[in-house]
Formats: sequence, C-alpha cells, structure tokens
Amino acid sequence: MTELAYDFFEDHTQAAAEIRRRRPLALGVLALLAGGTSLFFAQALAGRLSILSLSWPSLIAALTWHACLAFLTTAVLHLVLEMTGSKGSAGVLFVHWGLSDLAWMSAVPAVLVVQALTPNSPWSVRLVFFLVGIWSLALKARAIRDEYGVASGRAWLTLSVPYLAAMALAALVLALTLAALILAAVRSL
Repeated sequence: MTELAYDFFEDHTQAAAEIRRRRPLALGVLALLAGGTSLFFAQALAGRLSILSLSWPSLIAALTWHACLAFLTTAVLHLVLEMTGSKGSAGVLFVHWGLSDLAWMSAVPAVLVVQALTPNSPWSVRLVFFLVGIWSLALKARAIRDEYGVASGRAWLTLSVPYLAAMALAALVLALTLAALILAAVRSL
C-alpha cells in the first residue's frame, strides 16, 4: 500500500493503473484522513482554528466534515463526467482524491518553517496554505485526467464545478437575504 502512495507522486500512470486494478478504498480513506489531520494541525499551528478548538472532538468533527465533503465532491464530479460522456469509476476517483489530500502532509512542516523564518507574518502562512492547496488541486485534476481520460483543461474545468456551484449558492443566499432586508426596511418606513 505504501508503494502505491509513493507511486501516486512519482509515477502516476502506474499508480492509476494499479488503483484501477485493485480499488483500494481503505487506502483512499486513510490517505484522506491523514491529509485532513495534517491540515487540522497546520491550521492549529497557524492559529486559524476560529470555530473549532484544538481538541479530539474538534479533530473528529473536522475529519468527518472533510470526509463527507470529499465523498460528496467525488460523487458530483463523477456524475458531471458521466453526463458529459466520460467513462470512469467513482470509487477509483475517491481513492485518487484521498491520495491527493496527502499533499496536506507537507503543510505542518512548512508552517513551522515559515513561522520560524518570518515570525508574526500572516501572509507567509497564508502563502503556505495557498501553495499546498494548489498542489492538492493539481493532483486532483491529474486524477480526473488519469481516471476519465479527459484533457487537462477539461479536468480543471470539471474540478471547478462543485466549487463554482457552492459559490453561486452562497451568492444566491446572500442576494435573497439582502433583498429581504431591503424589503423589510422599505415596509417599515
């Protein structure tokens, strides 16, 4: 199993073929949880746990949220890709998704190094999270490309669909809330 995780970063075509052949869902879940745990601790080190505290229940809540979001995003991406004619497996994509989250394992040491080199600088820590996030997204786009055989641009576009949908939903909720507040203010005059 560790060879497969190593190959995911070094020889992704061989790893993709092996994942397709063996479908190691447990490895995908473990990698997803390891990446989520690392992200949680990196955020704790950076002082970014605004809602949650540094405790076991908070870690479990964050990992549950992380796993559910990964499962939902994988399902949506699979449906989008299947509806547009691409063939692949949602289970295999989920394993790739979990292995892509292993990129977050680099966040803890990177945050520690950045905080040691530039103390009290929030921008350097934000840059670490941004760069590791882009790396993780690049691995996810590569996973879509490997599993569904689509071009790189289409993989990135498909990967952005759930995020764009969430932003559109948030914008709709905000617009409806503002409209309701404005109507209430006008009626009270």
